[in-house]
Amino acid sequence: MAFKFIEHPADIAVEVEEHSLEELFKSACFSWREAAMNITSFNKESSKKFIFNAAAPEILLVELLSELNFQLYSKKWVFVTIQNLLICKIVSGYHLEVELFGQTFHPEIHKMKEEIKAITYHQVKIEKVGNLFKTMIVFDI
Repeated sequence: MAFKFIEHPADIAVEVEEHSLEELFKSACFSWREAAMNITSFNKESSKKFIFNAAAPEILLVELLSELNFQLYSKKWVFVTIQNLLICKIVSGYHLEVELFGQTFHPEIHKMKEEIKAITYHQVKIEKVGNLFKTMIVFDI
């Protein structure tokens, strides 16, 4: 995983770079979780599958991270690991399928750092630079 938090005047920003688009999405998910909480115990109690279609990969990324946010704050479910993440180009844009394994939120093992209100589209642009895919994501707190 290659991500690093960078200074932002009001929110949380993270730069992510990986060798593939799929790995970029995975690292972005783990950066979201690290920004939101500390987890002291990992359990894979259940899995959830998600499918997204969008005109651009940036939209897919924001939708996936927004779904993680929704699962945490509305469904009280925390993802632990990601499996079977697939991104492909389709006629109308891009298609994403992902299977997440996670557990029910428990305050005794999931210590919240920041409440992330939303994942923004501000400055999200996925670029391929050399052999790396790069992006920056801003989490609205």
